[in-house]
Amino acid sequence: MKRVAILGSTGSIGRQTLRVVEALPSQFSVVGLAAGRNTALLADQVEQFKPRLVWVIDKTSADELEGRL
Repeated sequence: MKRVAILGSTGSIGRQTLRVVEALPSQFSVVGLAAGRNTALLADQVEQFKPRLVWVIDKTSADELEGRL
């Protein structure tokens, strides 16, 4: 199994990459997600893929994400 970290997970390419991971769960495991300020979508991604590490662009976004989770 390949472990992947996705930078820009809430953007177009990041969302497409997560669709591939979702379609091939026996081949990929998400260990990290990074995003800018779209904490609503990032929270959904965290709940679905359960990465070990999550990064956002600033403390305000981190606090908002923490409140969503």
